[in-house]
Amino acid sequence: MKPVTIAPRQIAVFASLACATFSIATDGHQSAAGDIKLSAKGRVEMVYVPSGGFTMGGVDIRPGETLDNISGGIGSSIKRVSPGGYRISPNNEGPQRTVYLDGYWIGKNLVTVAQFREFTQATHYRYNWKANRPEWGFIDSHPMVLVSWEDARAFCKWAGGDLPTEAQWEKAARGTDGREYPWGNNWDPNRLWSGHSHEPAPIGSFPSGASPYGCLDMVGNTWQYCLDWFGQSYDNLPSSNPTGVAEGQERVIRGGFFDGLAYTAFRCAYRSGTDPKCGSCAMGFRMASQ
Repeated sequence: MKPVTIAPRQIAVFASLACATFSIATDGHQSAAGDIKLSAKGRVEMVYVPSGGFTMGGVDIRPGETLDNISGGIGSSIKRVSPGGYRISPNNEGPQRTVYLDGYWIGKNLVTVAQFREFTQATHYRYNWKANRPEWGFIDSHPMVLVSWEDARAFCKWAGGDLPTEAQWEKAARGTDGREYPWGNNWDPNRLWSGHSHEPAPIGSFPSGASPYGCLDMVGNTWQYCLDWFGQSYDNLPSSNPTGVAEGQERVIRGGFFDGLAYTAFRCAYRSGTDPKCGSCAMGFRMASQ
């Protein structure tokens, strides 16, 4: 019997098809979309997002909408569209484009008070629990807030990862079909914690708001730090594994927060920036790893 010869081009095709769906996890098993593992430390539940492309960014006016009125603002405008009310349209969401990411893991939930406390105790990390105590107190099941970007990143490094890049965050939130919200294209206030209270809810309280990969609280509950510096657009950024602009004054935040009312801030493409040194009772985070 003659040996079967496979051309190098065929081998490359087979390899690319395999990599599009699966990745080899650290335990030697193949990982598929939505698989779950625990972080090296901190018992953070991580879900797998496979390699491949997705639609990143937003557009000001969707097909079929017409602009009735524009009132200007810093970095955004409030546009009245027909049919259907008002929508905030930041000018920093574009240009909308296809972005390719290697496979990665991202926290199913926001990092909790209990997990952050374990980190500070294990490492003797200097964090002033008394001075930073929110008005509702530190509750173990709530997302950890009032941390700086450096505090959040220090936890992620200890647990075996890092903060997600902006692109990783957005793909985990919206999947590959370009949806407006983690659950689909229609606004539903019952799928997230927003506008109900002056404090966050326990993590994972809204399973019906899960993203395509099973991530919870991707929008609502707290804003979430990303690894990237905040830039005003995606112009001139790479389309493969982007990490944002080289420098800046603010870090990217995503997802909106518990006291927010503007439903547009909970769109997967909505983005803003914050001073990385200043924690807030509305600011939390989740971790990511390769």
